[in-house]
Formats: sequence, C-alpha cells, structure tokens
Amino acid sequence: MPQVQIIEPIRQQQTARLRVCAYARVSSDSEDQQHSFAAQVRYYTTLITSHEDWAFVDIYADEGITGTRADKRENFQRMMQDCRDGKIDRILVKSLSRFARNTQDCIAAVRELKQLGVTVVFEKEHLNTGTMANEMFLSMMSAFAQEESISISQNMRKGARMRMENGTFRISQIPYGYRADGSGTLVIEPAEAAVVREIYTAYLSGIGVQSIAEEMERRQVPKLRGQAVWSKQGVLYILKNERYMGDARFCKSYRSEMLPFRKIENRGQKKQYYQENTHEPIVDRNTFIKVQDLLAERGQKHGRPQKREIYPFTGRLICAECGAAFYRRIKPGGIEWACASHLHNDANACSMKNVSERELWNAVLALHDKLARNKEEILGEYLSHLRQIQDRQSMENPQILAIHQSIAKLLKQNHTLHDLRVKGCVDSAFFQSQANAIQQQLDVQRTRLSQYQKQVDLTPILRETKRLMESLEQGDYQMWFSLQVVSVKLSASEIRFTMKNKLVFTEQRGDRT
Repeated sequence: MPQVQIIEPIRQQQTARLRVCAYARVSSDSEDQQHSFAAQVRYYTTLITSHEDWAFVDIYADEGITGTRADKRENFQRMMQDCRDGKIDRILVKSLSRFARNTQDCIAAVRELKQLGVTVVFEKEHLNTGTMANEMFLSMMSAFAQEESISISQNMRKGARMRMENGTFRISQIPYGYRADGSGTLVIEPAEAAVVREIYTAYLSGIGVQSIAEEMERRQVPKLRGQAVWSKQGVLYILKNERYMGDARFCKSYRSEMLPFRKIENRGQKKQYYQENTHEPIVDRNTFIKVQDLLAERGQKHGRPQKREIYPFTGRLICAECGAAFYRRIKPGGIEWACASHLHNDANACSMKNVSERELWNAVLALHDKLARNKEEILGEYLSHLRQIQDRQSMENPQILAIHQSIAKLLKQNHTLHDLRVKGCVDSAFFQSQANAIQQQLDVQRTRLSQYQKQVDLTPILRETKRLMESLEQGDYQMWFSLQVVSVKLSASEIRFTMKNKLVFTEQRGDRT
C-alpha cells in the first residue's frame, strides 16, 4: 500500500470577515435632530468596530434631507453604488423610516440589494432581509413608515394654515429685493429693489417681458436666487408678485396629499390667505395695479391657453427614470403618453419613450383580473396581517400598556367608590368630589391613549383595503382604476401601480391582446 504523507498548513485559513456599514438619516436641520444624527453615527461606529468578525466599511449619513425620495439622498445613493461594486455585505439601519418612507423606493432598494447578496438589518422592527421569507411583511412595515411620513406632513400643513389664518406665518423663500430680519419680517435689499423698480418702469413704458429679460442678462444684473439666467418667467414672477406692493398672499401652491409629494398650483382648489401692508413695499400700490391691468390686457390680446383636459392617467403617470409626469398626445396611430422631460428637453435628459394608452389600459385590466381572481389569497391575507400587526403594536407599546393599566386602576377605584356609596359608607358630597376627580383622570388617560393609538393606527389602510376588495366585484376596471390607484410609475421594463391602501403591484411592459 502506498504511503500518504500529510502536509500540515503553515497557517490556519482565515475566516472572511463580514463587511458591515450603517445608514443614518435625520429629516430636518434643527438642533435636536442634529444631536440625534450625531448619536446615530457614534452608535453605529462603536457597534460595528466592537465585533471582531465584522469589518467596518463606512457610515453613510444624510442630514436634513427627506426620506420620501431616495434620489435626493446623496449618501444613500453612494451606499447603493458601493453595494453594486461589491464593497458591502450587510447594512445596519435604525428603522424602516430612516431607510425610506416611500414604500416603492424601499422595496426596490431591498430587492436590488438581495440580488447583490447584501442583507439589511432594521433594528427597531427586528427585521433581517437575509432571513425574510417573502416581501409581504416588509411591504406592510414600509407602508406604515410611509403613512407616518404623510401624517407628519399633514400635521405640518395644518400648523402652517393656522399660522396663515392668525397672521403669524413667515415665508421660508425670501423674494428677490428683500431679506429677512431676525423676526422673519421682510426688509428691503437696496441693490435688488432698484432692479425690481426698473423692471416695473420698463414694462409700463411698453417694453415686453422677453426684452426686459434679455436686457437684464446682457447687463449681467444679479439674478433671482436659484436661477442661472434671466428669463421671461423670472420677470413675470416679479411683475405679478403682490409682495412688491407690501402685501402677502399665502397658499399660492400646495403639495399633493399622497406620495410622491408634488407641487400643485392653487387655482381655487384650496383656501388662500391675503394680508395687506405686512412689510415695506418696493413699488407703490398704484404702479402694481397698473402693471396687473396691462398684463391682463396683453394676455387677452394674445389669447389665453385653453383649459387642460383631465383624463384617467392625468397626474397619475410618472416616469421612473426622471420622475417627470406624462402628458397625453394624439398621434396618427392612436393616443400616446409622453414623458414631459423627454418631450420638452431632449433624449439626453430622459430616454423614456412614449407609451400607448392601449398598453396602459391592458396593464390595468391584467392587474384588475389577477386581483379579482386571487382576492382572498392576496388582499384577504394582507387584511389579516394588518389586523394582527395593529393589535400587536397596540399591546406591545409600553406607553399604551401603562395607560391601559392606569385606566383599569381608575375604573376599579370608581367601582369601589360606588359600592361604598350604595352601602352608605360615604356621604354625597365626598362621593361627588371623588367621582369627579376620577373622571378627570380617566379623561386625561383616554386622551393620551387616543394620541398613542393614532401613531400605530392602521384603520385608514384597513378601510382602503376593504374598499379595494369591494370595488373588484363591480367588474368595471377603468372605474376601479380611477377610484383605487394613486400613481403609476412607468419604466422601460415594467409598470408599477401604487394603490390607496399602500400596496404596490407590478406588471411587465408589453401590449396584451
């Protein structure tokens, strides 16, 4: 038998260390949020470096940037690119709301990361995408984070409206010709104010808006903030802005209620608020009114644009490549929808091609039929999961548990007090004073309970899911689309539908017969 000599290794094989990074984000630039941001960075740096089998990659952190749009977060995009380059194995995140408050972006990012072999660990939700059986739970949890973002936005808008009504609202974007003092009041900036007066004088003398813009550009006059050149739109902004006569009109535009938030011009859809003499004027009221009259006269002379028609896909169809809206176009071969960026700029700005309306309706019909056939398996299961999560979150929340215990204790005291009253152990005056005191405490605790429950309230999503199930029974897929679909994101390969109940469904591109 041949002898076998075993050659021992010179050194033991090293176990590969897990390359770990963390992502942190705060959504405002306030001092307390900055403290939270710094704390997140310190926490994750210490956590990662304390594990011997982990290799520290980086802390990717975005400050003062919204979580509802992934494309606005520079370091998030840098992290995703490093994952694509094979530099990261695991990402640590405090919670889903820190990672993304837009359900669609969250799911898309997690899907791509799973394909790259990168796992994401969400600490608050105890969720590891590496051990996740399916996306249903992730979809629900990210939908809750998105709902939280919408709720915060609605509260901020409500506060802004209240300040507009009571006259304490302060604008964040200061008009050209002004600066803000310490209290937020508009104060004239002399050099820019002179430009504003010159524009008003030139327009009243008969010079056209485009000619004024060209003259300002030729003389290299300081431009409007955020503008690269003087334009016709910039001059019109100055000529039409009531702030130059010392007044203020608020809510000229507003944001859409649902994600993705879009700026919409207020043409009577929402209340507006008007205040006179809120600050020092740059031009007198007479001059401003004359300019408005002249603008109206010239507008009538040259004609006004026709009222824009509203179609089922209007305002819902969004380009996945550049984020622009799609517009309806009538072509010899039929109706098409075109990306505004591709249409008005060039193919370099966005390469998205036109899509036929027939393909869009075919995709809607396909999705409608799939959901109708599998209503209980998809939506029924989703509804059941929502109810379970709502019950679990409500009961596991320590603040809610403490309030329930306080309420139970007060009800027991109330019951005991009534027993003593029936047995004649206490007089009417004592009974009434104690009963009133207990009732006041109960009211306080029940108000607190209501406030906490609102934070985990899934009632709107439950309600919309029931409506979605009911609407499928009607059989009219076009009406169903109008009532249940919030947005449609179109890419070169797929069509993604976001529903009112926060679920996202995908149909592959291509006409269906």
